[in-house]
Amino acid sequence: SKMKLFTLLLLLGVYGCYSQTASPAYYDRRCGEDLGNLWLEVVAVVDNSKGMTNKGLINIAANIASVVSNNTRIGTDPNEPRTTRLGLVTYNAVASEAANLDTYQSLDDVYDGVFGALGHVSSSDESYLVHGLALAEDILEAGKQTAVNRTHFQRVVIVYASTYKGSGALDPIPVADRLKTAGVTIITVAYDQDGDGALTQDLSKIATPYYNFSNTDQAGNIIGEIQGALLQVNCFCPNAWTQYRVSYSDVFSYRYGVCIQPQGLNANWRAAQSSCRLQWKNSFLVNEYDQNKHDYVLAAARNTSGFIEPISYHIGLSLIKGVWTWDQPQGWTQPSLQNWSDWNPGFPIVSSSQTTVLNAQASTDMVTGWQNISPYTTGANYVCETASCDTENYCESVKSDN
Repeated sequence: SKMKLFTLLLLLGVYGCYSQTASPAYYDRRCGEDLGNLWLEVVAVVDNSKGMTNKGLINIAANIASVVSNNTRIGTDPNEPRTTRLGLVTYNAVASEAANLDTYQSLDDVYDGVFGALGHVSSSDESYLVHGLALAEDILEAGKQTAVNRTHFQRVVIVYASTYKGSGALDPIPVADRLKTAGVTIITVAYDQDGDGALTQDLSKIATPYYNFSNTDQAGNIIGEIQGALLQVNCFCPNAWTQYRVSYSDVFSYRYGVCIQPQGLNANWRAAQSSCRLQWKNSFLVNEYDQNKHDYVLAAARNTSGFIEPISYHIGLSLIKGVWTWDQPQGWTQPSLQNWSDWNPGFPIVSSSQTTVLNAQASTDMVTGWQNISPYTTGANYVCETASCDTENYCESVKSDN
């Protein structure tokens, strides 16, 4: 699954970020991986009916505490915005608020509060997730009022369930859909007593795609899977930017720490470069290191107003001192072209004036490739790139004036 792959990569430590190194890494930036720098709004929703059992409930308490125990800053800090607020809801026949988003202000608060609230199951045999989700929704909305500077933080609900019940007014799906429509990510963890996978399947109706886990998963690493999911959620783009991911058609596919913004206005290459550098902090003309990135940028351009067939747009490749080099923020080291390239037939043309690159589609087919042009004469659309907002790159706001 996507999350198992993410967890494996996380353990291997291959995640990088933009940096001013002498030899910049030649791959697209991955999402930040520093769990200590998580900045999220999270509500854990826990089934504490008899079906969960005391042992299961205590295991969940340990799971919640462990997920946030890797130096994650809990609560709010006027000097450090990269903090996570954690609320806690229990549910059975009804739902109860064990903690709102301002209750826990330290990891010790989490340990004391979570184990105190989940020390034993309730006396109820009933378990209605709809009530737990509805209360989590209320807590998240109330949290917007108590910390107005966190409205751009990503919001998450983590559900721990031992059963799935409800129809009609007790159906949890409408509430879950409402949360997801509002931008809330739902992670589900099935504590499957029967081990037949039925509960996991039922909870998939609630979960955001790829974020449906089970205590019976063969990987046996629920903590790592949830942490991986939280790192992906805490990796997003400013408004009006599109996040580069494995598949353009699958909006839930693995996301990179890269944001792109196709510009549906004509400019020459040099003007496009200057424009991109003003779109966002450390933004620049887009890099295309491989076929997947090229295809993704092309798909995004085709779905942007102002781009018409035959498609053409400037990318951040230019000839500097005889070497084809990728654009970067001003003052950063620029990587030279390596491995994969996508020159149209007959290009690059050897020329002292045609030193920048355009992605151009031949009018006779759908093939789009590179051709070198003058940086000052050829007008075309263009595509900008910047780093995502994540644990390595805090964004004070996601609003853009552009």
